[in-house]
Amino acid sequence: MPTYDLTCDDCTTRFERFRQGFLRDEDRVCPDCGSVHVTQLFTGFVTARPSRGDGAPTVTGFGGGGGGCCGGSCGCG
Repeated sequence: MPTYDLTCDDCTTRFERFRQGFLRDEDRVCPDCGSVHVTQLFTGFVTARPSRGDGAPTVTGFGGGGGGCCGGSCGCG
């Protein structure tokens, strides 16, 4: 199920919404102040594919937005 990361333009609260499909208007309401002025953040994704026979899944995706791993090029993987 997709996770949507949002931030409130009025009080700067960051929050998530889990939604099958696209976000609805009622998902774009700040849980702290009730503002409808929110911005969707593009933070990344990770997927796991079946293993190639060694028992470990193959993990792919991209990072960003949150200052986390940048997909392994930073040397953390």
